[in-house]
Amino acid sequence: MEDTSLAQVQYYWTYYGKPCKLIEMAAKTENLTAILLRMNNPDAGSFVYMLCERLKARMYELGTKRPLAVEEVFM
Repeated sequence: MEDTSLAQVQYYWTYYGKPCKLIEMAAKTENLTAILLRMNNPDAGSFVYMLCERLKARMYELGTKRPLAVEEVFM
């Protein structure tokens, strides 16, 4: 996520009832923050979908770090 969007991430995380653990850490790219979470319930899925659609977050698979498309995960 872009650093400028972190306040919105926190807002939506609270709005969705804190559906999952959320870990923020420095990314390897300047002005970006990595957000780690596990989509293990429908509310967490809705939260991640919204992040991708509204804030243009990018998803990566844990372990392989392979980029994931929204259509691949949610459709």
